[in-house]
Amino acid sequence: MAVIPLAEGDLRWVFPHLADVGPVLDVLTGAATLVERLGAHLGRPAPLAFDHLPGAPYAGLSGVARTDELTFEVHLLVPRDPHDRVLRAPPPWQVTGEVSVRCDSVRDCGRHEIETLEVECATPVEAAEGVRSVAGWLLARGTAVPPGAWRERDVLSRHR
Repeated sequence: MAVIPLAEGDLRWVFPHLADVGPVLDVLTGAATLVERLGAHLGRPAPLAFDHLPGAPYAGLSGVARTDELTFEVHLLVPRDPHDRVLRAPPPWQVTGEVSVRCDSVRDCGRHEIETLEVECATPVEAAEGVRSVAGWLLARGTAVPPGAWRERDVLSRHR
């Protein structure tokens, strides 16, 4: 999987029938700024980028801001059927946001989801607005709650 910055990728990987990329790119550029602000708040760069499998005609779009223990993610997912196959004729597009913490158990299981937000969108512009909205939600959550306080919200903390 290649991570390709928003400005260097092709929006048609996510929106295959998009005729005018300008309005969608404008909204996603605003979303990228929100993700970057959250990354700066956490002390690490956080770009909005395509998750592209080389040679594939599609890609997802994501932004991840993190510390060693805490992760804020926004994803714009390529439409898939119930068998997880990429659909050739979207919509809908799914935008997801998640705040998670690293497992602190002796048997590390990965990450524990603390808060989520999901938005389903019917058009490319709506999907871009969904990314911007979810990125704004993540920025608000990430700046309202101190990074160390998220562990207290982890109901699976120290699970066995």
